[in-house]
Amino acid sequence: MGNRTALFSRHQPGGVFTISELQDHPGDVYFVHSGTGTDAAGYGQNPDAPAATIDYAIGLCTASKGDTIYVLPGHAESVAAAAGIDVDVIGVRIIGLGQGTLRPTVTFTTVDTADIDIDAANCTIKGIRFVTDIASLVAPIDVNAAGFTLEDCEFLGNNAAAETNLITVITDANADDMTIRGCSFEYLATVNATAVTTTSTECIRLVGADRAVIEDNYISGDFTTSAINGISTASKDVRILRNQIHNIATENIAGVIDLVAACNGIIAHNYGFIGYAVSLAAVIDPSSCGMVENYFSNVVTEAAGLVGTAST
Repeated sequence: MGNRTALFSRHQPGGVFTISELQDHPGDVYFVHSGTGTDAAGYGQNPDAPAATIDYAIGLCTASKGDTIYVLPGHAESVAAAAGIDVDVIGVRIIGLGQGTLRPTVTFTTVDTADIDIDAANCTIKGIRFVTDIASLVAPIDVNAAGFTLEDCEFLGNNAAAETNLITVITDANADDMTIRGCSFEYLATVNATAVTTTSTECIRLVGADRAVIEDNYISGDFTTSAINGISTASKDVRILRNQIHNIATENIAGVIDLVAACNGIIAHNYGFIGYAVSLAAVIDPSSCGMVENYFSNVVTEAAGLVGTAST
């Protein structure tokens, strides 16, 4: 008897024969490219005949099968309305391919309420470049379902000083088990290096997002409330780990992390700069979270200091 492997062959209707690993592709596979694709029957199953938009490809998927959408290098599309892309099929993974500026780019434009809604559980967005092309975009990633993962994505303004996000990721109490990992939120300069002058309120807003994991991200900007903010409903058992945070806001705020009462979990090994120049003691409000070795500077020429009181 031959050795068994996880590799298997598949002929998806309308697509090509493939050999792939079951753990990577338990469901069907679809492809998106704006330059070569068409949103019509017979497209999306083959990289040589892809769909033209992400939202159309989501509509080809089947809930709870683990379908994957590959967004090909050089893809570009605009989100010009609320729910311009609606991730509303359970268990779909949307994965961008390519390096640097060849990664797929989604641009928010036309209205400040343009956004992507996460309305189905256990979905993933990975490897996409998100560009804001309108002043003070309200909140481009709206998470309304559990188990969402945002990974290895980049967020920045296009070319004008006012092009930033008031909030980038916002949740409601349905957004349990969310993970934001390895992303860059860059709001000090735009794509063409124009200095951003518009302030944001926060980068990530947690509202009752139990077991949220926010780890290994870079967050920069002028956040007048906090870079990571929890409001209204406590988020339980959260992990905020190893993030680099650069907040130039000078307000007397907990400008790094500010969690609402009764939040718990762990805040550990985060570091960076906060513009509040009076004291480091209050730049993190951990609520009931444990604090481990979070180091920040509030003077650009000085090394970071420990935030909080050392335990006895």
